Formats: sequence, structure tokens, C-alpha cells
Amino acid sequence: MALEFRQGWGWLVLAALTVSTIGDEITLLTLMFRTAEGSSAYGVPTLLIAELLPGLIAAPWAGRLIDRRDAALVLIVVSALQAVVIAIVAAIPPMTLVGAAVLSLLFTISSAATFALIPVLSGALGMTLARANSYLEIVRSLGMLAGPVAGGILIGWIGASNALMVDATSFAVLCCIVAMSGLRRRPQKEEAAEPDLFADYRPLLGNRRIMVVTGALSLEVFATAIADVAFVFLVMMTLKSGPVAFGVLTALWAAGMLLGATMAETVIGNRLGATAFGTAGVMGATMLLIGLAPSTLAIVAIAFVAGGGANSIHNVAVRTLLQSECPPAQHGKVAAIYGAVTRTATIGGYVAGGLFVPDDAPSAYLVGGMLGVAAGMVGWRVFNGKWKTA
Repeated sequence: MALEFRQGWGWLVLAALTVSTIGDEITLLTLMFRTAEGSSAYGVPTLLIAELLPGLIAAPWAGRLIDRRDAALVLIVVSALQAVVIAIVAAIPPMTLVGAAVLSLLFTISSAATFALIPVLSGALGMTLARANSYLEIVRSLGMLAGPVAGGILIGWIGASNALMVDATSFAVLCCIVAMSGLRRRPQKEEAAEPDLFADYRPLLGNRRIMVVTGALSLEVFATAIADVAFVFLVMMTLKSGPVAFGVLTALWAAGMLLGATMAETVIGNRLGATAFGTAGVMGATMLLIGLAPSTLAIVAIAFVAGGGANSIHNVAVRTLLQSECPPAQHGKVAAIYGAVTRTATIGGYVAGGLFVPDDAPSAYLVGGMLGVAAGMVGWRVFNGKWKTA
């Protein structure tokens, strides 16, 4: 793996990723408000589909692209395209839906590129892979914490179009910093390059440990998505509260994620598998706690902090585990597989969550909690070979 990295630029790359992640949250919020204000009742669901489906369909080709090209150059080009697309959407509001679909494709590619570049960054910065993934999780947590607040302020202050231009600028900055940093991740030739797409993925699909991680932990994603749908109804119908409680609980989850990201490397240690599956079980347990004591705000608040912390450590452990279980030449493809499966699980969880709302949010948390605990416990045993998959 060739590396032509300028000293001191690694932290600038991480800083640029942070700014861009905050910008992403601003764009998501802005597009949601713009669509809700100016379209039919089906406008927002259509927007959500446009933000998910194109990237899901394109994921296999995106993973293959990352492994066959310099992932850093791909990130540079895609960041530039994201800046241009967001600027067009900002200037031409009727392009919102088309722009969201294009951004879904570009986000899938950039996510796979970032996943593949983390091992390169960890080597350049002289840190463990788990620590580098922890820093990436801190970046994501800061984006989740600051993005919605910044987006709300910007929309009210300078308007939706100018708020979108802020995100376009963040992608332009990311593009320039990665380009100037000298960061490179040369494509590695596999022993036998496969012309057929499925054949290209066959070695990964035959990797039992990667498939167990992907399958079992996508069940946790499905469970969490059920609870996500029920969240607003838990606040309104069960807790008899409003926007303030919703905002406080959301902030507590994000704060828990930020705290978890700072602790992730220490918690994980040499226990990647145990941590990945164990934290899935912890997230399930926090959902069970909410389902069993749904009317007590203090208990819900504690569960949100604990769940957010476990979620962050879980993300770091899963990324590090997947990066460790396959050679660098397959990092793009493994990111695409995991991303596609978890996106599908998210969509399924949203549909399942709709069965419980608006009147029975606690049951949604109980079902999600049981599935989450099962994902952690059963997945860990299968991963270790204590239960056979075939």
C-alpha cells in the first residue's frame, strides 16, 4: 500500500470530515423542511426513499469501484461532485428530489471510500485501527450533536438555500484538504480479478465470520429502527411531553455517543468480537428498559445515555472488526455489503415500527429490545462457532 502523506495533515483531514458531517446534517434538515413546506402529503416519504434507495442499489458497484481505484482520489472527486449537486439544489428548489437521489449515490461511494481510508490514516497518524475508528465515531457524533442545531439556526437566519450552500462549501473544503494532504490508497491487485460482479464478491460472501457479523448485527439495526419510529410517540403519547423533552432526549443520546466514542478503544482492547456483539446486547437491554418503564422520564433519559454510548462503541468495534477480517483489497466491497444490508434492515425496521404507533410505543421498544438482545447473544455464539450456521 503506497502512502505519500504529508506530516500533520491527518488531523486536518479528520477536521474536514467533521465539518462535512455537520454540513450533511444541515442538508438533511434543510431538505426535509423545504419538502414539508412545499409538497403533498407524500413529499417527505418520497424524499426519504430518494435518500436511501439509489445508494442501496448502487452499493455493490460502489464497493468494487473503491477497491479498483485510489480511494483517496475517489473521495476527492465525489466530494467535489457533492459540492456541485448541493449548490444546484440550493439554487433550483425544484431539483430537490433529483438532487437527493444523486446525493444518495455519492454518499454511498464516499462512505465506502472513507471506510477504506481509515486503515491508511491510522498508519499515517501512528495509531491503532480501533483508535482511528474511534476518532471517526467522534466525528460522526459531533455531526449528529451540532448539525441539527446549526441547521435550525441557519435556516431561520439565512434561509434554506444559503444553509445548503454552507454544506456545499464544507464538501469543497474536504475536497481541497484531502487533495493537498497527499493521502493515497493505491488499489491492490487481487490474485484473480473477476469480471463478473457477483464473482467479485464471492470471497467475501463465503467468509463465514463477516457474514455472521453482517447478518446478526443487521438484526440489531432492524431493532433500533423499530424504536426510532416509536420515539416521537413515546415522548408525546406515553411521557405526555413535547418538543423540549424530545430535544433533550435526542441530545442525551448524542452525548452518550460522544462519550462512548472517547472510551471505545479502551473498552474494545483485544475483544473486538465480544465488544461488537456485547454492545448490541446492551443497546437491546436499554430498549427493553424503556419498554418496561416507559412513563418514567428519568429512566428513559438514563437508557438514552447508555444506549448512545453502547451504540458508539458498537460502531467502532464493528468497523474495526470488518477491516481486520478481510484484506485491504476488499475493504471497499465489505463496506458496501455491510452498508447495503444495514440500510435494508433500517427500511424494514421503519415499516415494522409503523405497526406499533401511535398508541403503543412501549411495545415497539419491548420488541426492539428483545431482538437486540437476541442479536447480541445468538450472533456471538455463532461467530465463535459454538452454534453452527449450516
